[in-house]
Amino acid sequence: MKVIEVEGRTADDAKKKALAQLGLSTTSDVEVEILDQGKSGIFGFGVSRPAKIRVYYNENTVDVGELTSEVLKGILTKMGIDGDIRDLKEGENKVYIELESKYSGLIIGKRGKTLEALQFIVNLIVNHQTKTEKKIILDIEAYRAKRERALRKMSREIAVKVIRTGKPWVLEPMNPFERRLIHLTLQNDSRVITKSEGQGIYRKVKISPNK
Repeated sequence: MKVIEVEGRTADDAKKKALAQLGLSTTSDVEVEILDQGKSGIFGFGVSRPAKIRVYYNENTVDVGELTSEVLKGILTKMGIDGDIRDLKEGENKVYIELESKYSGLIIGKRGKTLEALQFIVNLIVNHQTKTEKKIILDIEAYRAKRERALRKMSREIAVKVIRTGKPWVLEPMNPFERRLIHLTLQNDSRVITKSEGQGIYRKVKISPNK
């Protein structure tokens, strides 16, 4: 059993906010405890003290996929981009969403940076609201599969250059998943060694000859 506490103008307003956070439409699957009914301002105007409730719920009660879809659509709307959910698959630890939009290039961004940023924001919002740790993966036009193939091909080609010249090569900044992909692609090539360098999320992978 998990718990969240929510404030609102009234107890009913707090209940609505709690349901929105949990991605639910009714309170039938949760237990609500009113901690404070709140207090209206002078002559009924304003709020001098907000109402406060405590909501008990089971983690599997929260429809993470539905909430993720709503959050994503809201962000795209604020960005001024028309987009639809083409496919949504929710597993025990992951939620996979495939988007569809005529503005796919804008959503992907240069080397997928916009898509990664969008995915990062959606993960933060949904995980915070649901108190779960499900990994949310966003994709559009099979970009991630294409990117993975391109990175594997590039890493092998650069490894050949490193072996031929005997000089190390530093790749462009990449996110943790892409860096791990480079390491895994070349881990069985005893002629080179790979190492991540730099600070922050987008560190760089250095491919060096194994002398």
